[in-house]
Amino acid sequence: MLWKDDYETGIATIDRQHKTLVGMTTILEEATKAYEEMTQETGEILKDLVDYVKVHFRDEEEVMKKISFPEYSRHVELHKELVNEVRDILLVLKNGGRINNAELLVFLQKWLLEHIIIEDKKIGQYLFGNL
Repeated sequence: MLWKDDYETGIATIDRQHKTLVGMTTILEEATKAYEEMTQETGEILKDLVDYVKVHFRDEEEVMKKISFPEYSRHVELHKELVNEVRDILLVLKNGGRINNAELLVFLQKWLLEHIIIEDKKIGQYLFGNL
């Protein structure tokens, strides 16, 4: 997964964090290529990704509050849904369950890109008067 300038919101801190998330997703993708299912190592990478996502969501939500973003509540709910879904994946792993790497990566990449392109860009458009 590669960063594209089309993903930019125009808000430097959010864009910088998005680039980091894309990079972390790429690290996870590279770490899982040799395995069909999650290993302890890839589980740790996923956990680090989730921890960073939580920081990013907190920062992004703070920006939305500061600018009185009209879709704030709905956007926060989308964040909670992702955190809950990934938390459930981590619990499956912790309890000895199996997670298919390819399916996990498709889910994460799709969610991340769609969320940035559809939802997060709205924040920049609102802030800069293009919404």
